[in-house]
Amino acid sequence: MSSQEVKFEIKELSVLEISDFFKVHDNDYFEKLSDRVNINEYSEKLLESSIQFTLWDNVNLIGLSPCYFNNVEEKVGYISSLTIKEGFRGRKLGSKLIARISEYAKEHGFNVVMVKIHYLNEMSHQFYKKNGFTDFIADKENAFRLLRLEVE
Repeated sequence: MSSQEVKFEIKELSVLEISDFFKVHDNDYFEKLSDRVNINEYSEKLLESSIQFTLWDNVNLIGLSPCYFNNVEEKVGYISSLTIKEGFRGRKLGSKLIARISEYAKEHGFNVVMVKIHYLNEMSHQFYKKNGFTDFIADKENAFRLLRLEVE
């Protein structure tokens, strides 16, 4: 399937759709998501407070990036996670999702998009840097990096 056949949508998913997606991809994260959060509770929080940027292959959810755009005062958005289903990786779909998130931020008056990743997750670090993010905070002691994208 070519990337032209993939559909990008901002779509409010159900708690079940979000939690099922995260459970299927639990082992895809640098640290298992289920080791860090209760996936069902996390999915409920995302449904209540985030905007879900999604990728679809016909009817199947193949990519998900829930983002928070509720820091209106500072005009800063936050990427909670970005996951592409195996078999669809390597097609620049993650980069296209970042572009859509950046467009959304700009259209809604946000100046910055941030993302927090594990300090040792070099693959994610390089992915975000390749997509225009710069290091904002690198906290080795607490094992996280906060990266920043200036929205243009």
